[in-house]
Amino acid sequence: MFINLPISENKPEKIKDEQIIKYQPLVKSIAYKFINSGEPLDDLEQLGYIGLINAYNLYNEDKGVKFETYATWLIAGEIRHYIRDKHQTIKVPGWMLKLNNKINEFVISYKKENNCFPKISEISDEFNLTEDSIQEILKARGAVQIASLNQEQREFNYENYPKLERIKSKHYESFKLPMEDIITLRIAFGKLKELQRKVIYYIFEKDLTQTKIARKLGLSQRQVSRIKKSALKELKEDIERD
Repeated sequence: MFINLPISENKPEKIKDEQIIKYQPLVKSIAYKFINSGEPLDDLEQLGYIGLINAYNLYNEDKGVKFETYATWLIAGEIRHYIRDKHQTIKVPGWMLKLNNKINEFVISYKKENNCFPKISEISDEFNLTEDSIQEILKARGAVQIASLNQEQREFNYENYPKLERIKSKHYESFKLPMEDIITLRIAFGKLKELQRKVIYYIFEKDLTQTKIARKLGLSQRQVSRIKKSALKELKEDIERD
């Protein structure tokens, strides 16, 4: 089995099983440190392997840090992320964190069913995202963990932050927006005022009438209508600028 990940020029183009196996004792030892968390040790180890894979994906030996040290950071960080809510020193979009959680669930489920890790191409197929997209989404894990490690120095290398413009659907599906359009819409939505976001959410997500929204928010129906109109206008202008 090969996991297709881009790594530094001084390393092989693909991560082999032997490379994963080499660091199996490291993953096990780190997972065991969290044994009192109440989570099954086997689950902690699976999460540790996800951290190891991400370490291969992000490692740059030019930074002067040994791979084992770097991998230890990401393995432990991946497990901490699963056990408790992280204290984020940078802002990673909520949808991206949720998508990472879904990738976690898929990798763990796949490993238990097949006794091996899925290829990046298989993760790509599962989520209808290009392989480059999966690699960018995985960077969100490293970005949060690395920022947390560096919080005392207040340093962060934004080269490790996911590049949203690289995240795209693998193929188009009928009646579904491609991921790149969803991301553009989410970014524009996040720029709206809180009241505008609530109105748009209740109308298009909860399918509530303007009268019900008015009661919920303590507004008049006319005010809801004006807020909806202004929000849609701002969304349209923002998207067209992009």
